[in-house]
Amino acid sequence: MKNLILNIHHLISLHHPRRIRHSLSCGGGGRCPIVIAVTILSGLAAQLQALVIRGDVTDSATGKPLTETSVTVAGTSSGAAADSAGRFIITGIPPGEWTVTASHLGYASAALKTPAAADTALLHFKLRSQAIPMKEVVFTATRTLQLLQDVPVATELVRGDEIRNRAAITAADALQAEIGLDVQEDFSGQGVTLQGIDPDKVLILVDGNRVIGRVNGSIDLDQIAAVNIKQIEVVKGAMSTLYGSEAIGGVVNIVTEPALVPFSVGADVQFGGYVPNHTPPQSDRVVFQSDNGSQGVNVGWRRGALGLRSALRLNHVGLMDIDPTTAHTEGINGSDRFNGDVRIDYDLHGPSSLIFTGRFMNEEKKWVEDSGLISVSVNYDDRETNRMIGSSAEIVCAPTDDDRYSAKVYYTGNYHNWRKLTHPYGRVRDFSRGDEGYGELSLLMTRRIAARHLATFGADGYIWDIAAHSEMGAIPSHYSSDLTAWDAFVQDEWQPMAGWTLLPGVRYERHEVYGDHWSPRLSLMWALRHDLKLRASAGFGYRAPSAKELYFTFNHASAGYVVYGNPDLKPEDSQNYSVSLEHTYKNSAAARLSFFFNDLRNLIDFDSVGSSDQYYTGVYRYGNIVSAWTRGMELEREFRVNSRLQAKIAYSFLDTRNRQTGNLLIRRPKHSARWSLDYHAQSWTAAVWGRYTGKMLYQSIFQTDDQQSDEWTQSYQLWNLSLARDLGRGFSAYIKVENLVDHTHPRYGPRAGRVVTVGVRWQSSSP
Repeated sequence: MKNLILNIHHLISLHHPRRIRHSLSCGGGGRCPIVIAVTILSGLAAQLQALVIRGDVTDSATGKPLTETSVTVAGTSSGAAADSAGRFIITGIPPGEWTVTASHLGYASAALKTPAAADTALLHFKLRSQAIPMKEVVFTATRTLQLLQDVPVATELVRGDEIRNRAAITAADALQAEIGLDVQEDFSGQGVTLQGIDPDKVLILVDGNRVIGRVNGSIDLDQIAAVNIKQIEVVKGAMSTLYGSEAIGGVVNIVTEPALVPFSVGADVQFGGYVPNHTPPQSDRVVFQSDNGSQGVNVGWRRGALGLRSALRLNHVGLMDIDPTTAHTEGINGSDRFNGDVRIDYDLHGPSSLIFTGRFMNEEKKWVEDSGLISVSVNYDDRETNRMIGSSAEIVCAPTDDDRYSAKVYYTGNYHNWRKLTHPYGRVRDFSRGDEGYGELSLLMTRRIAARHLATFGADGYIWDIAAHSEMGAIPSHYSSDLTAWDAFVQDEWQPMAGWTLLPGVRYERHEVYGDHWSPRLSLMWALRHDLKLRASAGFGYRAPSAKELYFTFNHASAGYVVYGNPDLKPEDSQNYSVSLEHTYKNSAAARLSFFFNDLRNLIDFDSVGSSDQYYTGVYRYGNIVSAWTRGMELEREFRVNSRLQAKIAYSFLDTRNRQTGNLLIRRPKHSARWSLDYHAQSWTAAVWGRYTGKMLYQSIFQTDDQQSDEWTQSYQLWNLSLARDLGRGFSAYIKVENLVDHTHPRYGPRAGRVVTVGVRWQSSSP
């Protein structure tokens, strides 16, 4: 302030030298207050004349706005993040010439200077694409914040811009193009298989919170809307050391984005449907044989320490029957779904913050089912209701990058109701209802305990309750139960020498039914050069049987079968070994070669124990009936062809064996591939992606005897295309075609035919 007054005094003296010098030298005359008032007003005027820096940031090749670009002013603590339109504004800078820098992951930074004598500076940054982004921050693999390129455990990352380029509506859509990951279609929805390991052994998280509500062992990823998703982190292999039960095959963590700009609002609407190859040739328009539609709205708000982001989505999928000659729905079930989510971030004093999340989902499904009787054809209308609600509150304190402490309380509930109605009279034939509740308290601490040791400690406790009721005619079956467990784990990231990172860890869990269980894991990373990294892991996984598998009786006599729980089940166990070599070169490409082996024991599945006149399909009981292994190789190549075109190709080889029979495991393709191309040019964006699935042993989910089959499926390819146009003022329009050639098979799949979708988006924000 003293310097400010002296500078103002000097400036004023240039115009009134005698008056000012005399006034400041007075001993108590009336002129001193006048001088003080002039000085204060002059200081305020200087503040009002502060420089305002505004502008935008775009891709130099495509002209697309680069959201979340960091814009900083050298020599000050002032800066801003570009909004969804690429715009930014910085205020409170004194007039003068300043150097302003714009930085964005995957782009070369650029610097511009402001005019020396101006009260407003307008800057236009055009950043040049530099590399495949490898500097994203991930959390799932180590439960610590790490750069993707430095994390010791191999992690697959699905980026938010990839999800938007494919116009993905659900998490299942977003994961379709990932290698080593198979999104399976069945009557339970869209479950995910990792490295040949079934969906019931893959843990699904949203912002680190467990998702419940499995049907036939699968979490339906279609129930998770792709709203406000920052990225999806996928870690393959046994992860029970960090996440406990259900993480035998790996972890999929869907990470949402906090509010980053003062205000943003967006909306989108799309419509379309199934367009089969047998569309009448004389038709001069697209003939939709199902009606699909989706509408969404999102709002972001940031004021000082408080940030809020929320989204709502309505999604309708019409019944898609790819074989209309049969009564059964061979295709996609009709559904109406509503998703809502909210995230609130509040920065406390110092390095602490509070994070609140809330999610809600309501879904209604319908399809037609054949009784399966050969002598008499009986059709049923199936109706399914799924409802989920979840919320979490977390406090995080991070004084430094290497010291982080958090405590979280989380609760989620799931409601599932299924009814089989006689067609067309609507009388209830079968009925099943299940209510689940899951509550968890978790503590996590990461601390640098020595120059080369970063330790992570954690503890969790949960209670999982379930109440279920099923009824076939007048024959009821019901049960209720709850399971509790607590655990503690420790992990040390140790760098014994330059280029080497060792990551040992162990988890102890105390389960109400199964007592003590230990899950160790060891990972390492060796940076042979700055552009060449070798990663390896060995770990143990386990999965405790669910309450359904232990106690529930599912009576489905109208389809001719019944499933009994088994309280004598043992936990499933696994050992996982993996090694990968990752190469980045010329700062513009990346390649990864991975090998893995999974040893699986005491796997739980339906075991046939006979049949009867009433249960003509079979009487089943859960049992530890399978011991198996999976092994394979994955090759991934990601590169930038030029400044506008980016490509990704991947191939996976999978070998499996059932130790009891010596046969291959069913429904696991030996060969599969994925590919994607993303092209940006001025206001246009195009994406082509697809997958190849080789032939595999097939068996209906109702034919579970000994898990054997001699029936092989056919290999197939799926191609998808999306094309988007930026219309300006935050508007864009797009068209997406999934399963471009309409390849389907009513028995083996895929069961989703060609779907054409047309949509419009609007996203606007204020800096």
